Amino acid sequence: MAKIISQFAHVFIHYYSNKTSSACKLFISEPTQNQERLLGRLFGVLEVNTPSRENSQLINQIIGNLEEAYYSQAENEDLDFTACLENSLREVNQRFNEMIRNRQITLVGNLNEQTIKEKINLGIGVLKDNQLFLSYLNNINIYLIHKTKQDYKIIDIKRVAQEENNNESNQALNLFANIISGELNPPDFLILANGSFLNYITLERIQKIVTSLPIHKAAEYFKNSLLQFEGYNFASIIIKNTSNQIEESKEPASLTSITELNFTESTTEKLLAPSLLNIIKNSLAKIYTALKHTFASKKVDIKNEKSNADLAEDQMPPLTKEIKSTSTADDAWDNYFQSIKKSLRNIGQKFSDSQMIANIRTFLRLKSAYFGHLLRKIPNFSKFLLLFAGILIILFIFSVTYFQQKQGQNISQKEFQDLITQIQGKKNQSESDLIYGDEAKARISIGEAQTLLATLPIDSKKQKEIHDSLNKDLMTVIAKLRKITIINDPLLIADLSAQQENNIDIQNIILSNNNIFAFDSLNNSSYTINLESREIQKNLTNLNDIGKIIKTRKIADKILIYHDKNGFVELKDNKYSPVSVALNPQAIIADFADYNSRLYVLDIGNNQIVRQPQADNGYGAGINWFKTAQDIKDIIALSIDTNIWLLDKKGAVLKFTKGNKQAFELKNVEPVLEAPTKLFTNDQTNFIYILEPKNKRIVVIDKSGNLIIQYYSDTFNNPQDFAVLESEKKIFVSSDNKIYFFNLTHLK
Repeated sequence: MAKIISQFAHVFIHYYSNKTSSACKLFISEPTQNQERLLGRLFGVLEVNTPSRENSQLINQIIGNLEEAYYSQAENEDLDFTACLENSLREVNQRFNEMIRNRQITLVGNLNEQTIKEKINLGIGVLKDNQLFLSYLNNINIYLIHKTKQDYKIIDIKRVAQEENNNESNQALNLFANIISGELNPPDFLILANGSFLNYITLERIQKIVTSLPIHKAAEYFKNSLLQFEGYNFASIIIKNTSNQIEESKEPASLTSITELNFTESTTEKLLAPSLLNIIKNSLAKIYTALKHTFASKKVDIKNEKSNADLAEDQMPPLTKEIKSTSTADDAWDNYFQSIKKSLRNIGQKFSDSQMIANIRTFLRLKSAYFGHLLRKIPNFSKFLLLFAGILIILFIFSVTYFQQKQGQNISQKEFQDLITQIQGKKNQSESDLIYGDEAKARISIGEAQTLLATLPIDSKKQKEIHDSLNKDLMTVIAKLRKITIINDPLLIADLSAQQENNIDIQNIILSNNNIFAFDSLNNSSYTINLESREIQKNLTNLNDIGKIIKTRKIADKILIYHDKNGFVELKDNKYSPVSVALNPQAIIADFADYNSRLYVLDIGNNQIVRQPQADNGYGAGINWFKTAQDIKDIIALSIDTNIWLLDKKGAVLKFTKGNKQAFELKNVEPVLEAPTKLFTNDQTNFIYILEPKNKRIVVIDKSGNLIIQYYSDTFNNPQDFAVLESEKKIFVSSDNKIYFFNLTHLK
C-alpha cells in the first residue's frame, strides 16, 4: 500500500529596522494525530506592507483565528476538509471585518480601512495527503516544481489560475477571494514565498537547490544565502510529497537505508583501497612464517645445549594447565602473571642472544640474494616497467591520502561555517526578542548561542579570532539582556590614600550638605570633602575610648556612628560626642537606621530588630519589632521606607511590614548576587540600591523585585560604600580609598 509522506521546511528572516518595509510571519500548524488525519496540515505566509511592529499583532490574530476555526471542526468525522477550510476562511474573514469596523485592533503607519486589503499579502493552504487547497491575496508567490520524464519543471500556480479564472473578486475586505485546489503528487514540490524572497533567489536557483538537496538542507542553504541582506524580511515554506511503499515483509525504511549506506561505504572503501596493500599484506605474512620457523629451529638448538636444570626453568607449562593445578582463584591469578613475566624475560633473553641475531642476519642475507637473483633474470624493459609501476603506486597512495585529508578539511571548514551561521542566527533572534520585549525567549536564544559557541573549534589563530569576536557579540547582547550599563571612566572626586602616611580603610561615606564625610575605620579618623572645591579636610576624634568605626548613618543634622565597643557616638560640627543608647549587653549589631525619630537596631545576635525611642542625649530602651521568630544571623544591612528591607550576605533581599515578613524575590538579576555588602532605600525613592564588590557593580531594583539596571565599572576594584543623590541623578562610590561619582541613567 502506497502512503504519501509530506515534508515541510521553512525559511524565515525578520528584522525591525528603518530598512524594512513590512511586518511578516509564516506558520505551519502542529495538529494532533487525529486532527491531521481528518483535516491535514494548515500552513501559510502573511505579510503587511508597513514596517510598524504593532501590525504583527494583526497577523497573529488572523493566524490564531484561522487555526482555531479550522481544527475545531475535527470532531465531525464526515465533514470534507475543503468544506471545513471554506467555512473557516469565511468565519475568519467575518471576524476580520468586525475587528476593522469596530476598531478592535490598532492600525499603525499608513494602514487604514481603505488601504488594508491592498497592504496585506497572504497565502494560506491545507495539505491532506496529496489533496491541496490554497487561498492567496496580492504579492505572494506560489510555485509547483513538477517532475517530468526528463527533468523538473517550475510552474507559477497563481498565473495559471488567473488565466483559467479571471473573475477576481472586488469585494471589500475579502481576504480569501482567490482559491485554488488540486493535487501535490510525489515527487513534486510546492514553494510558498513572500515577494522579497524572489527578489534575491531566482527561480532557476530554487529549482536546482530544492530538487538536489533534502528540503531542510535546502531551506538552510537559502537562509544562509539571505542572511547577508540585513534589514530585509524573507519568508518561504517548502513542501515535498513522497510516496512510501509499505509491505509487511520488508524491513523498515530507516533500517534499509542504514544497511544500504553501510554497504555503500564498505564497497567504496574496497574500490579505493590499492591492490598493493594486499601484496604487502601477503608478503609480510610470508616473512612472519619464515621467521617463526627460524625461531622454532633456534629453540631446538638452545634446548640441546642447556642443562636439565635450565630446561626445567625455561619450559613453562601452558596457562590452562597452570590454572587447573591451582587450588584457589588468587593463586591462579598469581601464577598467571608470573608466567607472563617469565615469558617476557625469556623473549628478551632470546633476542639478546648473539646466535639469534646471527641467524636473523643469515636469513635476511639469503632472502636478499634470492630476490637479487630473480631481479637479474628480469629483462631491463620489465625492470623499467616494474619501477614505473612502483612510482605510480606510490603516487596513487599519496594522492588518495592527500584528497582524503583535503576532503576532511573541507568538511571541517563547512561545519565551522555552519556553526558560525547558527550562532549568528541565535544572536539575531535574541536581539529581535529583546526588541519585542520578550526577555524570556531572548534568554533562551542567547543561551543556545553560548552552547553552540562552546563547541566551536579554535585550532588555529584565525578560528580563535572568530571565536573571540562572536563571544564579544554575545556578551554585548547579554549585557543588554542583563541591563548592564558600563561606567568606563567614573569621575574621581578625591584620593584619600595620599592623606595618610600609614594605611587607611574607608568603610563608610555619608553625603551631607554638599560634603562627603569619609570614615577611616583603621585609624578612627574622618575626612570632609567639599564637592564644589574638592578640598579635603582631615578630622581627628576627640574621644579616647571610641572603638573601631563599624557603621555610620546621617540622622537630621548629625552623623550617628556605631563602633566595636558596642557603643554610639555622634559627629556634629566636626566634633565627636558620646550618645547613650540602651543596648542589650549581648547584642551583636550588624546595622541600624533612623525612621520617624526612632532608632531601629539590627541585632543578629538575638535575631531581632529593636525599635528604640528618642530620649535625653540618645535613645531609650527598645521593644522587639518582629512579631514572629526570625532567623537573621546572615543579615548584613538594613534600610527603611514604610517597610524594613534586609540584605542577606548570600544575596537575598527580605521585606518586612509591621513586624511581619512579606513575600518578595529578586527577578532576572544575572549573575546572581554574591556577597553583597550595602543596601539603600528610603521613602523618597522608588528604588533599592545594592552594592556587590565581587562583581564591581551596583544593582538597582524596584520595590517589586524587578531588575531596573546594573552599573558596572572596572575602576571599582574594591568598592566599599556608596551614597545616592537622586535629586541630581548622581551616585558617589568609595573604592580603594578613593571617592568617585557618575550619573544615574535610570532616573527620568
